[in-house]
Amino acid sequence: MKLSQITEKSHYKKNHSCKTPDAVYSTTISGDTVKVSVKLPFETGLTKDESEKLEADLHYAVEKVLSSMFK
Repeated sequence: MKLSQITEKSHYKKNHSCKTPDAVYSTTISGDTVKVSVKLPFETGLTKDESEKLEADLHYAVEKVLSSMFK
């Protein structure tokens, strides 16, 4: 969704200050699958250890969001 498409009924915060400018988020929700991808405006250049830390951080962030569905 583009910021120009945010409406009163949108779950996006109208006055949110973006912390990841120019990153493009894509989300697909279907059946029992949720997919999220992010196209960054730069190369990450991460080491193996940094990549593993990022993977763990992303896991915990998504887990926190999805946890309300498991109650």
